[in-house]
Amino acid sequence: MSHNAGFSLFEVIILIGIAQGIIISAMITLRKRQQLNKLLLLAVLITFNLLGVKILIHTTGLWHSVYFRYFPLAFELLIQPLVWLYIHSLVYVPFKLNRKHWPHFVPFAISMGYALAVYMATLSTMDLNEKDAIANGLSFNLVKQIEEILAIFSAIIYWWMGARLVHQYRQWLFDYTSTTDYPTYNWLRRLSLLCFILIGIWGLTFLLENFSIFQIRPFVYLQVFFIYLSSLVYYLGFRGYMIADNTVILAKLSQQQLLSFLPAQRSGPVSPVSNDQSSKKNLLKEQIEKVLIEQKLYLDPELTIQKLADVLGSSSSVVSKVINQSFGKSFRTLVNEYRVEAVKRMLDTPQSQNLSLLGIAFECGFNSEASFYRIFKSIAGISPKTYVQQNKHFKQE
Repeated sequence: MSHNAGFSLFEVIILIGIAQGIIISAMITLRKRQQLNKLLLLAVLITFNLLGVKILIHTTGLWHSVYFRYFPLAFELLIQPLVWLYIHSLVYVPFKLNRKHWPHFVPFAISMGYALAVYMATLSTMDLNEKDAIANGLSFNLVKQIEEILAIFSAIIYWWMGARLVHQYRQWLFDYTSTTDYPTYNWLRRLSLLCFILIGIWGLTFLLENFSIFQIRPFVYLQVFFIYLSSLVYYLGFRGYMIADNTVILAKLSQQQLLSFLPAQRSGPVSPVSNDQSSKKNLLKEQIEKVLIEQKLYLDPELTIQKLADVLGSSSSVVSKVINQSFGKSFRTLVNEYRVEAVKRMLDTPQSQNLSLLGIAFECGFNSEASFYRIFKSIAGISPKTYVQQNKHFKQE
């Protein structure tokens, strides 16, 4: 079967995605210090690239050559656990791969083993029709359809597990940190959304390809899927590479705090509080308010619950529990309320006329412009600019 010279627009898009994946993979490989999250990102990019190569084998006509017919590239069941492990490595820095994670790769190993067996069997002949006969005798098309169904369901399950992990990470950030800029969390939230879209397109492509009543060539659906996949490789490679290996949020926390992130240690029934415990809680609550007001710890943009606990001479877990139960809010919300009040006080002084609104925000412990505006409005009920305008109006009256 002949194939037109040159590449189609679709093939060029896929090749650009593959090239981007290769460049970022090379950059990760050449790094002097290798972190697990970057190595897992490398594995994800390589897997996505191989899926791109797989479709190019069909579109460029290589499928009709002797040695590329049934070439084993069965990676559809590998990407799901890799992305989930990548998320895990970002939200929990001490995370390490060990034997308990190997079962996640068993479906991929079986799938690849089958693909290798079919390929080796077809190498016994140079005739393409005979190769097809051998593959059909091994139920190749049926097995591949079943594998794709399993891959889609697997993707849904792993996406849910990853989204749950990201949600737990968000809650942990609220309980143990006060920083207003969350680059890792924001990236993971976007990654979850992008993967959700990918799974949706994949599932829809499968349904339309196999059960479509529309008069559209099946390959059109695959083109949409692989163009999105190529775009995802480009974005994932660039943004994933830019994420710091050890974020400030996690790098400065104690092992006890990191362990408290784990779900098993975050949940559980609340024990009844004795009078003695209640008085201790009230005392600690007063001490928390005192040090926040007198020492102005909230001005530190990287304030963590461990720093506050050190000042109080208590443990981070006890302080977190008191804040959650006695104040009825997270550590982050409590600290940001003090920051917002500090901004209001500065705006009420004559000196504020010589400072920009963002400059005042940074002076009061905020470290991100976008988060400052969002947090101020959520706590004060109005935007910072509206507050300034109202203040001017009241002063004129």
